[in-house]
Amino acid sequence: MLDRERLTSHLHREEEKILLNHVLDKAEIVLKRKSKERTNFLNPHECNIISGVIKQVNEINFKLEGGYPTAERKRISIFPDYIYPDHVENTVSILKISGNFKFQALSHRDFLGAILGTGIKREMVGDILVAEDFAQVIVAAELKDYISLNLVQVHEVPVEVLEISAEDLVMPHSRVKEIRTTVPSMRIDAVASAGFGDSRSKISREIASEKVQINYKLVSNPSTRVEEGDLISIRGRGRIKVVEISGVSNRDRLKLLIHRYI
Repeated sequence: MLDRERLTSHLHREEEKILLNHVLDKAEIVLKRKSKERTNFLNPHECNIISGVIKQVNEINFKLEGGYPTAERKRISIFPDYIYPDHVENTVSILKISGNFKFQALSHRDFLGAILGTGIKREMVGDILVAEDFAQVIVAAELKDYISLNLVQVHEVPVEVLEISAEDLVMPHSRVKEIRTTVPSMRIDAVASAGFGDSRSKISREIASEKVQINYKLVSNPSTRVEEGDLISIRGRGRIKVVEISGVSNRDRLKLLIHRYI
């Protein structure tokens, strides 16, 4: 049996401990049955937690898959260490969703909502790459046929769903709004207020409601410091990136370049 107390002692959030214990259940199955196990899709913070712990377990190995090298959401396969990672079957598939979107620009939320509307859970869907007239969605390989059959429209637009290879994946350009602003400090409430155009008090309420993350890690304190390069997200609102801290204004405020993803 694995020493779970030692392996989870560095975690403080209950949901992180629950996730890790679930993965350790899978690791014990691999050790006992010499089988292969896999997780659902995880965000980068969750992947870091799990991969860091799995490295400490003898006789097992793992690999991460997200459909393309820079994918954010990935699945982790766990298997005996005598199996080469390249010999472990693919756990993700790429679906291309095409339709006549000329008269109605659709967003990440539209495509995700349509997929979830077929009965699929969020943790079985990876990255969604939206282009002008199609979207490419990374999904759990075991659900590709179900989604292909059941996803017939997105926001009332009829669609065709086809599986494509990783070689055929088209990386769309990120659509961002460039924001040049100043903030009194690099506190999360100040930076998010500037990036999302809300008051600091509203951002603080979002933090209290556990809706705000920095680099996919939940924030609990409005005074948490933000660094250059950090990604800030608010559930249901989108995300921003602190691209550059470019200096100090005449009023001793920090000058920032922020990208808001649209």
